[in-house]
Amino acid sequence: MVRKINCDCSERTGTEITSIAYFKEIKLFFLKQTKNKIFISKKVTRPYYSGVGQNEVIEWYADKWYVCNCCCTLWEVNYPDFPAQGFVRKYSDGKYYAKDENEL
Repeated sequence: MVRKINCDCSERTGTEITSIAYFKEIKLFFLKQTKNKIFISKKVTRPYYSGVGQNEVIEWYADKWYVCNCCCTLWEVNYPDFPAQGFVRKYSDGKYYAKDENEL
């Protein structure tokens, strides 16, 4: 008998990471999903922020990308560096594109 893998990506949304406790909870969630082969870790290849400073280009990259093996949703995770918050962003179509800061 073949075990069918199910995900709950359609029920989840992006969020801001506002506390250490919430960060630990999110990190544990993605670790379990990866261990259970529901998500796979993917190399981060594009910055979530690009700008120009004095004589330099500034690019900020997320810490992790995960892809759901069931529905192909791409999840972008940026760990908090308190007092700066982190975030989790959801790309339901599996394609990465720049999002507005207010859009999780």
